[in-house]
Amino acid sequence: MPNYVPYLILTIISLTILFIIIVHKRQFGIAVLFQSFSGMVYVAEFFVMIIGNCYVYSPKVLSQQYYDHALGAIVSNLFVIPVLGVVTAVYQLRLRWSVLFAVTLVGVGWLFEWLDIYHKNWWRKEYTFIAVLFFLLLAKFWMRSLQSGKKWSRFLSLWMQGWSGVGTVMYIMSVTEIRHYEYGFFDNPYRDDLFISSIIGMLKSLIFVVGIILFRKLRWRLLTPILVYGIDLPLYSLGILVVEIPFWIYTIIYIILATLLLWWSLYAYSYICKMARRY
Repeated sequence: MPNYVPYLILTIISLTILFIIIVHKRQFGIAVLFQSFSGMVYVAEFFVMIIGNCYVYSPKVLSQQYYDHALGAIVSNLFVIPVLGVVTAVYQLRLRWSVLFAVTLVGVGWLFEWLDIYHKNWWRKEYTFIAVLFFLLLAKFWMRSLQSGKKWSRFLSLWMQGWSGVGTVMYIMSVTEIRHYEYGFFDNPYRDDLFISSIIGMLKSLIFVVGIILFRKLRWRLLTPILVYGIDLPLYSLGILVVEIPFWIYTIIYIILATLLLWWSLYAYSYICKMARRY
């Protein structure tokens, strides 16, 4: 069996569960909550996976090993764990369900190790159980905070969903060899790229959030894609950003993608603000 098959199965199961919840609740905006949870997990993995180098995924889809490793992590971080967070938060499941989900993911990790498509460097099964259980409890608390209209939860939710989208787009741009970052923090240039991309991505998504919250008129909000693009210009001049296609084509692609991310973030902000009124 090809290595990618179990990863694909997990992805399909996760997306199916998310689709069922959206249909059952008749709220497409639940996708915003899902993406916010994805951003939170992305932040955790920045420290655990990229900096800590705690484990290695091997779906064997991409020829470059580190990008392939990151693709395996995306299955967990973008789909599996966030979807479990959505289930727990939307239905406010009791503790025993969170424990069951955490134990299940520990079992999935064991199965992936047995299949030799994932191995740990220093990570332990106990850490998986504790981290997943903590996240699911946090998801329940987060949902209640959004429903009560807490401003800090709105701000962070918008930031995290933005970071999820920005981070995923930046990863795709690296894998498709449109551009990459390099500075030398790590010996592995691909790990170095994802490390810098993560930091820059969190900053760019923050700009989206600030622009949306501060500016009420669309024409001012449309400045945010340009401001986000502006971050890359000094990095390009310093040689930290390496563009591997004609720069004018890169600029067009970038502005289009940034505008789409802005449009989605505007929708996310609208949904997050309505949650308190809805509930």
